[in-house]
Amino acid sequence: MSRIGIGMRGRMAIVLGIWAMAALPLRAEQDETPELDVPYVPTHQKAVDAMLKLAKVTGKDYVIDLGCGDGRIVITAAKKCKARGLGVDLDPKRIRESKQNAVKAGVTDLVEFRQADVMDTDVRRASVVTLFLLDEVNLRLRPKLFAELKPGTRVVSNSFHMADWKPDKEVRHKKAYDEVIYLWLIPAPVGGTWTWRTKLRGKEVTNSLKLEQEFQVVRGTVSSPGAADVAIAKPVLAGEELRFTARLRIGEERVEVAYRGVADGNVIRGTQEWRGGPHAGKRPWMAKRSPVDVTGRWQVRAPSFSRCNGTLRIRRGGGGLKAAYVRDKGPNKELPLPGFYVWGSSIRFEIPSGDSAVVFSGSLGPDAGGGSVSRDESEERTTWSAKRLPGR
Repeated sequence: MSRIGIGMRGRMAIVLGIWAMAALPLRAEQDETPELDVPYVPTHQKAVDAMLKLAKVTGKDYVIDLGCGDGRIVITAAKKCKARGLGVDLDPKRIRESKQNAVKAGVTDLVEFRQADVMDTDVRRASVVTLFLLDEVNLRLRPKLFAELKPGTRVVSNSFHMADWKPDKEVRHKKAYDEVIYLWLIPAPVGGTWTWRTKLRGKEVTNSLKLEQEFQVVRGTVSSPGAADVAIAKPVLAGEELRFTARLRIGEERVEVAYRGVADGNVIRGTQEWRGGPHAGKRPWMAKRSPVDVTGRWQVRAPSFSRCNGTLRIRRGGGGLKAAYVRDKGPNKELPLPGFYVWGSSIRFEIPSGDSAVVFSGSLGPDAGGGSVSRDESEERTTWSAKRLPGR
């Protein structure tokens, strides 16, 4: 299997499956030149400018360029936007070149460059992450970005995508490698049950919102006293901002309410706009969530994928949540799950199966959970269920 030099840029001549990418670049010693089989292709300066514009980079930002090449992205961000930044590349030649270019540009007080494997790079400080890597490498990076970056952080990529994590925005640009630039916003984790109270004619009405989340896609229902649950409409999760509408039944009336708020941990603060009727107008909206501890051992059952039945173990480690899986059939050995995501009580994990993966998405409650499962996007989804097991 070819090693992939993450610091080098260009397209692979062959297509590698996600699970075949287990061996990313081996760490190189500082005095060695690592073997890199992907040719270095610098980003055109006009594409650099477009990437920074799409990410709305300002002097308040800290830009981390993963696979920085000659450093031109963070150097341009510093020179034109006054942003601070870090460039990371596996090739020591590129790092030396980046440092020389920073000196020429007069921005050494704003930028630094480091020879390192991007998978080992701490990106928690970033408010903007820039990429010009490969589709396969982006997918290996994806769980790391979700685990380490704050909600609202902007991720911008020259040409290469993130598969079923669809971009929040994309623009066509002739100077980009494949004439497209993608932008993603790290979404706030809003999965779970939220409750709030609203005063109407001197009385308080309690509502609750149940949300399921997969990347920035959310769906859910709102419940009101004495009324059936209603599905939310037009849900949008853009970074920390959540907005949706719901048609509520208040007594004999049916009213449309537009909710807009900013998620911060287990609180959403914003406004609710009641449209039409005697309650019309804007009111404050503050919803609170009771967090669910998803750590522990879960018995997973998927009737349509019985070979994947097993035990999911979720634990805390390395500053976040880690997951491993033991199948009921086969070697009694824990299988690490690098493709594991948690958004509040919503989860997603991928179990290797042959040359692809079986994708589970759904939610976990205090003692049980479940959701939908499929092998790929084109396949019809079926159901899975989970039950908490005693012990850790």
